[in-house]
Amino acid sequence: MACDTMRGMGNAADLPRFIFCNHKVGTKLSTQLATLVAPLLGWKRKGVRGLVHRVEPGADLVVFAHSLIGFDLAAMPHRGIRLVRDPRDVWLSGYLYHRHCREAWCLASPPDNPVEPILFPLVPYSQQHRPEAWKRDYLAALGGRSYQDNLLALDREAGLAFEETRYAAWTLEAMADWRPAPGTIDIRMEDIAADFDGTMARMFRHLGVPDAMIGPCVEASRAADVARMDDAQLAANPHIHGRQLSKWRSMLTAAEVARFEARHGDAIRSLGYPLSS
Repeated sequence: MACDTMRGMGNAADLPRFIFCNHKVGTKLSTQLATLVAPLLGWKRKGVRGLVHRVEPGADLVVFAHSLIGFDLAAMPHRGIRLVRDPRDVWLSGYLYHRHCREAWCLASPPDNPVEPILFPLVPYSQQHRPEAWKRDYLAALGGRSYQDNLLALDREAGLAFEETRYAAWTLEAMADWRPAPGTIDIRMEDIAADFDGTMARMFRHLGVPDAMIGPCVEASRAADVARMDDAQLAANPHIHGRQLSKWRSMLTAAEVARFEARHGDAIRSLGYPLSS
């Protein structure tokens, strides 16, 4: 589908800047970065959720919360960052987060006979584009309880399996369906955790931030650096389960990892992560 042409498309410095995320893959961080940096640069920022068919004109920096693109991104000149994360941590992080988060879709109890079209909060924004039959089947499988109540009623093994076949699977599917486009580069969440300032500088430079503003933007972005947060800040953020980004090696058993890798090894390798074996 054709997109609107954003202003300044002929000038590389004025190309629209896009940040592509997924649930538990940088959505909170990207929103924070846009909030912290856009005012310094005089940029107008916008966040979009679910399947996006067009980019409205007027925004200088757009955060795509779910990286679901319904238009030809390769045909649209832009500067973009796609955040990626180890699928094993996407799975584990989702399981931990959904057990206590306050997101409306996660807390919504399915009605006996939902009215179509079935939309948020009965389903997450990332799944609103699914066929109505798919959404009805998803709600029926919840058994009258919310997503979160299902997780809390299950033991660890069953809860991880529940998460794997739902939000983890949806995210891995979206990541597998991604089509590389000129102008967009991949940035690993693990690289941000290992070298926050250096990776931020690389991201801002790619997005076309003037050299003189790279330093101020990196300094402003430090407010979003988990490693720099104090204990009170960490405790107040439901998206964070500690300063260590990657936890699958310490929190998942060898058997759990083996089963997950047997099912999702291709997705893990395609994103540039080695299998544990």
